[in-house]
Parts: sequence; C-alpha cells; structure tokens
Amino acid sequence: MFKLETMIYASEDGTNSVFTLNPTLQKQLAALATQHPEVCQRKARGEADGVTYQVRGAALAIQPVRGS
Repeated sequence: MFKLETMIYASEDGTNSVFTLNPTLQKQLAALATQHPEVCQRKARGEADGVTYQVRGAALAIQPVRGS
C-alpha cells in the first residue's frame, strides 16, 4: 500500500492550486473543470501521473477522510 499525495496551495487572491496523485480526486477535479470551467481549470499533468488544477476558493471544500 502507498500514499497518494495531494497538495493544496492557497493564494491571497482566492484561488487554490491543487496537485494530486490520487486518481479518484483527479476524476472529481476533471468533472468539475468540465462542468464549471470558470471555476476550475487543469493547468498541468506532471510526472508520476500527477495533475495540477487551479480552483477558485469558493469551489474548494475539504472534508476529513474516515479511516477504514
């Protein structure tokens, strides 16, 4: 088992940069970008299958993950 890293960088202008290796989160961000391109845009696909999205602050909600 390995960890799938996600990093969120918040800017003072209300935008967030989200980098993730998590395929489930990548699918959610891709869906958000398709449905609401004014709120979320894919900026880069990086090494190790990571992707970076730019998300306006109001569209980003962080929920705790329940242990299994």
